[in-house]
Amino acid sequence: MCKYIFKIKAILVVALASMALVSCDDFLDKELVGNPTEDDYYTTNYQLQTALNATYDLLQSDSFTNIEWWFGEACGDDVIDSDEGLSSDLGQLVNFRFSNNNSKILERWTTLYKGVHRANQVIANIHKCEITNTQYNTYKAIREIYGQAKFLRAFYYFGLVKTFGGVPIRPEVETVDNLVIPRSSLEECYAYIEKDLREAAVMLPNRYSGGDCGKAGAGAAVGLLMKVLMYEATNGTPSEKWEQCAQMGDYFVKGDPMTMAKMLDYPARYEGMDWDELRESLWFKPKALNAGSDPYEGPDYEIAKLSTAYSLEYRDAVNNPLTYYEQFWIEGEFCKGSVFEIVFKESGDGTLGDTNEGGYIYDTLFSTSTTMWANDERMNTIFGTDARRQYVLGHHQTTPDMQNTEIGSGRNLPLKWYTPVKDRSTYGGDNGKNRRVMRYPEVVLTYAEALNECGRRAEALEALNSNKRVVNKIDNSTVLYIGGGYGYLRDQIWKERRIELAFEWDRFWDIVRTGRAKECLAELANSRSNKRGLYFRKGVNEIFPIPQNEIDISNGIVTQNPGY
Repeated sequence: MCKYIFKIKAILVVALASMALVSCDDFLDKELVGNPTEDDYYTTNYQLQTALNATYDLLQSDSFTNIEWWFGEACGDDVIDSDEGLSSDLGQLVNFRFSNNNSKILERWTTLYKGVHRANQVIANIHKCEITNTQYNTYKAIREIYGQAKFLRAFYYFGLVKTFGGVPIRPEVETVDNLVIPRSSLEECYAYIEKDLREAAVMLPNRYSGGDCGKAGAGAAVGLLMKVLMYEATNGTPSEKWEQCAQMGDYFVKGDPMTMAKMLDYPARYEGMDWDELRESLWFKPKALNAGSDPYEGPDYEIAKLSTAYSLEYRDAVNNPLTYYEQFWIEGEFCKGSVFEIVFKESGDGTLGDTNEGGYIYDTLFSTSTTMWANDERMNTIFGTDARRQYVLGHHQTTPDMQNTEIGSGRNLPLKWYTPVKDRSTYGGDNGKNRRVMRYPEVVLTYAEALNECGRRAEALEALNSNKRVVNKIDNSTVLYIGGGYGYLRDQIWKERRIELAFEWDRFWDIVRTGRAKECLAELANSRSNKRGLYFRKGVNEIFPIPQNEIDISNGIVTQNPGY
């Protein structure tokens, strides 16, 4: 493990948290005062919040943004990259002709583990917080900080597992004796991620609003849990993971009730722990201190519904109508279809880089220096005649705010990446547009896929068409997907995922988890003169090599993936 990540002292976390306060929106804009030491830093929920801010702060960094599009989009089959030559590390990455020393692979490893480390700082020290009263809201405030840290840790670990398979699960408290640990199995990693997400789901409100927008709520936790369960399962093979994914969808999408015990999978995951011990470990108010209207959450206590907090309809945060593309613009931030998004705030003074953390990618993508795009052949393959194609513009077309697209001949770019003139900063490279990481349509389509895998075909078709009906309003279409056997319905769900989630930096992971990466990249290679995608090795390149220096530092305790 890179040494600088795991030798950070608590005082450094304070410094990182201070940086976060400058760059985040609303709920992060707090002034940090005083000079706490390592021993007394985590004694209040305010101090815990500053450490949590540092965990969110990494999501805004240029490094995190880059590793998301490098791997999730540029490695996939929907875009053409400006750098596909074998002389660069990025070109080698997208051609699957890289070495174990590729700098892009190392950056993904180190960035995601930095996120894990920051989340662990909150989780490991939550018990230090001193309660000076018995008010329910005090416990609730700490519990929500705890739940968000668990969500973020699971989010970072999921990124690592998708990329490298089983990885070392870092101890929450780092010491000299545990700096180097072996890899955990893939199953152990997924169990760890699941537990964090299940706990976050019962600890958090369904979603945040107002000045707290941007914090991960229970919707984000359950949506990511559904995705994790789907990645654990195999298409065409019945499994408990598909059943659990469908069960979570019954709760999230269908609106079925969900008890705390069912969400936590209690007592199966908590052998030897009684209910009240579990509640208190998650910062629910102890039963002995409950009084008046304070709730006591027993095993059968129903957690808040999610189905009423999100919608497939294009509506903003206060329920005003949006167009399809506006849900990705500033007016669509925290809209009814947004489950989790990364908050950006422009610096306002021209500061660039990670000090600004203003989403420069949305300026550099939609310009003549664009980093990746879809050509006409890719557009036909992805969209065909679907109405959503009109929101991907070619060279010298006109944007909704009447700008001429100077993006280069043969290039097509989605309005998902575009920043309207009225929302641009005075300073170049300084952009306040948030990035949507998970949207409600993805949750619904994941639910549809799980229903189909569980033999609930009619329900799967209805879930699939629930998104298509909303899309049909774009051009007053009445065309819907039609029923059929397992494979026919599965392929329609995959088609809708590709169209609806196009250019949202998840395509590569989607074709890998469905076992189609070799096939899809070979199809891309056949359409490209440089044959990009041809060298993808099935059974090897679904995951990437552990960075060689991590293996060297560990003296071989951390082992390499097969084929590298």
